[in-house]
Amino acid sequence: MALGATSSLALALPLPLPPKGPPQDFNVQAASLGIGDPAPRLKLGQWVKGKPVVEFERDQVYVVDFWATWCTPANKSIPMLSDLERKYADKGVRVLGVSVFEEKPCDVAPFVERQGERMSYSVACDLVLDGATASQGAMALTWLKASGETSLPTAFIVDRAGRIVWIGDSMSVAGPLEQVVAGTWDLEAAKSAHALRARVRELRALLNKQVRTKAWAKVLDTTEEMRVLAPETERSTIAWRFRALIELGRDEEAHVCARNALDTVAREDAYALNIIAWTIVDPTAKPRPGRDLDLALSIAERATELTERQHPGILDTLATVHFERGALQLAVATQEEAVRLAAGREYEAELRERLERFRKALQEKGSGRVATR
Repeated sequence: MALGATSSLALALPLPLPPKGPPQDFNVQAASLGIGDPAPRLKLGQWVKGKPVVEFERDQVYVVDFWATWCTPANKSIPMLSDLERKYADKGVRVLGVSVFEEKPCDVAPFVERQGERMSYSVACDLVLDGATASQGAMALTWLKASGETSLPTAFIVDRAGRIVWIGDSMSVAGPLEQVVAGTWDLEAAKSAHALRARVRELRALLNKQVRTKAWAKVLDTTEEMRVLAPETERSTIAWRFRALIELGRDEEAHVCARNALDTVAREDAYALNIIAWTIVDPTAKPRPGRDLDLALSIAERATELTERQHPGILDTLATVHFERGALQLAVATQEEAVRLAAGREYEAELRERLERFRKALQEKGSGRVATR
């Protein structure tokens, strides 16, 4: 599978935790951590910023946010978390950022320093013992792995009684925190909601496996179950539903799906749109007589717009769409942009190879010869 698809898969689906066991020193059991359970002890390494939190104090509310310097969504949540701590400073709320899965822990302190007041809350690193991997940190194991969480950023709310009362995407913490602070949080409803979240997470892992093994009929079943259980997941799964319909020869349904993605469901998701556009024009796939190249162009242009022409893989897709439509000059110019942005990356050679093919086709057209795909 070429760059246009592989780069999107890595970004559109959740980041899996490496499947390695914990060092014996942490003595982590297989027990699960859920809503209503006492918050595990804090086992932190280097303290990077702010007043250290040694243990959870009664009558205070904590937001424990798990993030990493390399995680783009985590970077987006930083100012929001700072605003929340300032908003509830007089209500006994503290935000604690815990850096996890860092292959280069030395990057954390400089990263935090560059954030300045954008990251005004306390920050610490996970405790990783000598000889352990980044995924075997104490906090990663006793919080994230124990609760089954598989992506970053993930936040936990610890209430005034020291219980975990909410777990979820850090960008969604504001509403629950407001209710916890006000004393109106419904713990039983939260348990039910978290059980649903766990089921959706299981389905997402299953979907990843089905996409890898090309079990396209099962992909349709899984994406539908996810859509029914949690409609918001359709934004990230509709691209794989489209791919499955194409692979199963259900082109008419596939094009309705793609149009729906562009117009509503995934209109703001560049990576989902990129998967769809690439699926239509993938040069390694067997050409389909019913391909809608006009739709592919609209989708690829929207993905390019969302990423401000700064993502080489998405520009690569747009260039390939231009090529398949016969707009060879546009294909060459766009692919040249992609190659420049990909300089030094592992897939630069693949993009250069495609650029040479586009240039050759343009030269053949200029000489009057017929270019071949």
